[in-house]
Amino acid sequence: MKIGPAQAWINVNGKLCESPQWDADTQLLYWNDIDSGHLYRLDWANQTTQQPERIYEGPIVGGFTQQRDGSLLLFREADVAIFRPGDAEARSVIPFNHAGSKRFNDVIASPEGDVFAGTIGKTDTSGGLFRIGREGSVMQVADGTGCSNGLGFTLDLKHLFWTCSTRRRIYRFPYSPGGELGEPVIFHQGSEEQGYPDGLTLDSEGNVYSIRWTAQKYGLIVFNPDGVVIHQQTLPPRASSSLCFGGPTLTDLAITSAAEASDPDREADLYHIADMPIPGRLEFRSEVCS
Repeated sequence: MKIGPAQAWINVNGKLCESPQWDADTQLLYWNDIDSGHLYRLDWANQTTQQPERIYEGPIVGGFTQQRDGSLLLFREADVAIFRPGDAEARSVIPFNHAGSKRFNDVIASPEGDVFAGTIGKTDTSGGLFRIGREGSVMQVADGTGCSNGLGFTLDLKHLFWTCSTRRRIYRFPYSPGGELGEPVIFHQGSEEQGYPDGLTLDSEGNVYSIRWTAQKYGLIVFNPDGVVIHQQTLPPRASSSLCFGGPTLTDLAITSAAEASDPDREADLYHIADMPIPGRLEFRSEVCS
């Protein structure tokens, strides 16, 4: 696999940019800046002439999904809220008060429209992974993490990948259409040199792309479906946080990053890799409390 270099791309004076998401219907790229409580979008067709638009400012959004009706489902510190770009504020629909969690972090919609949502723990073991049902139910499905991160479904939809940054692991859960998870196995165990596995996505051939927070060398590691490393690449920002495929042909890779004192030469909040050798695939959309 040959992947081109990551180029500095977008600046919004961000603190912790995360959760890039591509909307193929509108040709818009979304992402959030967690620590600033901001949500942005970029019009792909006019990216050279228009600045990114800040569409939300409010309580911290750890992660979000796109809903089937076009709204956004925001996973915040103490609730889940529905937000329609253009509205003055988000509408809270599900309270969240898990004793061991500070806030939500990475989330993903399931094929059925539910959402799997991870949290940042108050300790290294008190966070977890939760399933948010379409009717608004909240069920914890995994625990023992201080930082739940990137998620992704295998192409056959029989497994769900879950990243536990605290333990430097990517797990693979058996997944059934009803949303039930089986016993996980370790898909990848990282080392200190490899940094912390953070954001995760899959391409259209089932390869797993893992962004590495503060890796000593390779900020992007790609695994084949069996867990064998097929590509490693240095990224310019030290604190790379997440990634997604986008663009009209899903052959562009957007990479978010965070401002770090140890990385004074970081040039952008988002980086871009063009002409990916394998295109990505579209994410599922949620249908929670709609």
